[in-house]
Amino acid sequence: MHKISRISLAFSGALLSAALLAACGDDVSPTFSNYGPATQSSSDQAQQQGQLSSSSTEQLPASSADVASSSSAIAPIGESSSSSETLLPPPSSSSVAQQTDPNCVETPVAVIALDSIGLADIADVFKSVRCNEKAVFVIRHGERDDAQTGKETPLTYWENEPDTVNGEPADGVRQARAVGKKLISADEFVFTHTKYVRTEQTCLNIAVGRGQTTFPHDSSEIYSISWYKKDKERYSFYDDSTGNVRLVISGWAYDNLYADAFYDLKEKSEEIVKTHIAPDYASMNKFRVICSHDDFILPLSVFASNGKVNYRFHDPASRHWPYFLTGVAVIIDDKNQIRYVPFKGLGIGAE
Repeated sequence: MHKISRISLAFSGALLSAALLAACGDDVSPTFSNYGPATQSSSDQAQQQGQLSSSSTEQLPASSADVASSSSAIAPIGESSSSSETLLPPPSSSSVAQQTDPNCVETPVAVIALDSIGLADIADVFKSVRCNEKAVFVIRHGERDDAQTGKETPLTYWENEPDTVNGEPADGVRQARAVGKKLISADEFVFTHTKYVRTEQTCLNIAVGRGQTTFPHDSSEIYSISWYKKDKERYSFYDDSTGNVRLVISGWAYDNLYADAFYDLKEKSEEIVKTHIAPDYASMNKFRVICSHDDFILPLSVFASNGKVNYRFHDPASRHWPYFLTGVAVIIDDKNQIRYVPFKGLGIGAE
């Protein structure tokens, strides 16, 4: 049996600032231009479900190599001192509200190859972001222990194993760092994660993989299936009656089954994009990563692709489900037009 070690990174004498609470769901390459642009609908009934914690910027070690070789890097992430909850915009940094480069020459949207599931590689999506665009990568966390799903469950780390197994990163920590290496640029990324250890660690290790020396981040409770739930009792009933909540979420997102437990997919997806993910070009960072969960990635991906992405877990002929480090890129231009691209961060896109 491999030994699973809990991970953290050695900060410069600082703990992570987001308080973590206890408790808690053969590539073929057809080419498509993109899934947009799509115009967001204005919703006057935006619900501020969940709150963002106070923003924090932590200093990371000088390089990811320093972190990887440090003995203190192989240890549980420590809890920080608690902080009051307030509604805040995305994490602040020097790149917030940065306007388009005056030398920017607008170019056509790149054609991006998709695999058989309907996913682009995150590296291709990143390269497609034009000088007059900003991008938010909403991404599922890295691998965790299958037997543990609570808020305290960390990413896996195979301490005494090689970096890759069958060509793929060996564990959740290496997975996140591998994705970070696909996002290298001179721009500082900012991060938002849910109040789970594994999503914070995913964001942190993406930053390390990028070689970023800072970790500007905050936390939010809204990026989960709870955003889409209308009736929690009906949701629990369907979960119990089917014996697998994945059947419920997939059946609703694709075929509007169990509809009385959920809000309208299109309306709620547009609402969270407009109010939280990409509210306005001028106020946003050039790049942001939101680390979330599979139960949120699936409906957002179905919305973003107009049902083209194949995560049809409820279909016996498919049984696909979002794999670790899959997600949706929400890309907004200086005219506030949005395009969406579902992506995979690794070579595998679906379980």
